[in-house]
Amino acid sequence: MGLQNDLRMQWRTGGMVVQLILINVAVFVALLLAYLVLLPVGGSGAGATYLRDVYVVQWLRSTADLGQLVTRPWTVFTYMFVHTGLGHIFWNMILLWFGGRMFQDLLGGKRLLGNYILGGLSGFALFALVHNLLPGMHGGASAPGILGASAGVLSVFIGIAAYRPDMVVHLILIGPVKLMYVAAVFLLLDLVGIGSGDGVAHEAHIGGALYGFLAARQLASGRDWSLSFVNFLEKLSAPFQRKRGSRMRVEKKFARSTVSQDAAYNASKLEKQARVDHILDKISRSGYDSLSKEEKDFLFKASDGKG
Repeated sequence: MGLQNDLRMQWRTGGMVVQLILINVAVFVALLLAYLVLLPVGGSGAGATYLRDVYVVQWLRSTADLGQLVTRPWTVFTYMFVHTGLGHIFWNMILLWFGGRMFQDLLGGKRLLGNYILGGLSGFALFALVHNLLPGMHGGASAPGILGASAGVLSVFIGIAAYRPDMVVHLILIGPVKLMYVAAVFLLLDLVGIGSGDGVAHEAHIGGALYGFLAARQLASGRDWSLSFVNFLEKLSAPFQRKRGSRMRVEKKFARSTVSQDAAYNASKLEKQARVDHILDKISRSGYDSLSKEEKDFLFKASDGKG
């Protein structure tokens, strides 16, 4: 019960970045349990792995085989939450935590979710396009499968790097580095890795990164792709939500509209924006890690209010 309560609290208070990490870890644990359940059936570790991949993972991972994809269209979404290796999920979640905290604090959880999903979809689209135009790039005659959060994670990381390229981050053993240089290293590694036969979907990584970059440039121009996408998903799900929740949202919106006309509220809003600007300037000068816990909490609450 203690662990369950801790996870529930993390889900409620950790924001979207923690929720995405928990979802990915939950799917990984579920697949691990499937491995253990199928172990007696498979007769050996290799047999259980085969059964898990054939009867479980195949319904979640995606593929560049368009004929097979038609029968499992949902996999273009589910693949970005599936990992079958401990190292694979560990490094993806580390990068999501590293870049996701900065993204969430500056741009809000809803935009982070939009970047993750649309980056994952863009990564899959480029992966499928490349392997249908240039079959056999991964060393096999058949179209390869794809799984993992890398495209969505890189969309988030490259997105915040493109939005705040001069932000300074402090890396272990290296020290302070501008975020745009860290992003450039990741992109270079994936560009070099294309066609290497290492089993990594570098094309998907580049597709996710490309969306993150373009979305950040569009946001700077006043066009918010990621937030618009999440708002669209919320509208689609609205009819399935409880009426009580809908009524509460309407009342809250009405209350905000009324208060926003009050002079005191406007003054408070200006003061809040001034503090946000001050914190962002501090990040540009000294890096995200230079913020105090109070400043990080304030920035998170302010960005959450923006979406």
